[in-house]
Amino acid sequence: MAIVPGIKRRLHRDIVADPVLHARVLNLYLNGEQYPHRVADYFPMAAVEDEALERRMKQHLREEDKHVALYMKAIHSLEQPVSELPLQDVYNTVILRYTPDSPTDDRRAALAHFLAHLHFLETRVAESLEYHVDACAHAASPYPAKAVEVILRDEKTHAAYTREAIFDLVPRVTAQAILARHRAAEARANREFSSRELKRLLADEGERFPSAGRVFYAAAATLLGGLHG
Repeated sequence: MAIVPGIKRRLHRDIVADPVLHARVLNLYLNGEQYPHRVADYFPMAAVEDEALERRMKQHLREEDKHVALYMKAIHSLEQPVSELPLQDVYNTVILRYTPDSPTDDRRAALAHFLAHLHFLETRVAESLEYHVDACAHAASPYPAKAVEVILRDEKTHAAYTREAIFDLVPRVTAQAILARHRAAEARANREFSSRELKRLLADEGERFPSAGRVFYAAAATLLGGLHG
């Protein structure tokens, strides 16, 4: 979440201290991993001409499926239900809504745009999971920490290869312009998503947070909401 590190750390620790809150957040991560199966042609495999990149993207998809299984098991270990969220509530959708259209007949450039979108998505998820895996030391079940550690390693690898591939697809100046466009889109999406989901969590489950934390997090969510417009 786009909050200073100390607040993020405290928030994640308060979340994992309660199984219901913890499962709600794990379901957010889970639904992001399921996103490629719920929309058509999210990974534009038909545009991939390089065999090595094609193998890596297929591996990426397999790892996403592994993450789905890990998140489900982690949620069940907390004795909480797995939930399928509306697509508009999934982070991928929010990022795409903020991403300007990039009409192009150049398949390599179109693929570079997708990989840039994916790079910043994976980078943000990895950043969030860094805080979450630290907090999981205080979770009601030891399994989520093990699951998140595995997923975090994969997400870091995904963030790295997606960025590298862009520079193999298009000239460096073009790659940098594409990255700048998608960096801005993800940053705006993150502010909106963080504000919305934190407000929703406080509205639905506020009594599960420490009383001082409720006021503190509500103020943070309101601040983020004012920044995303």
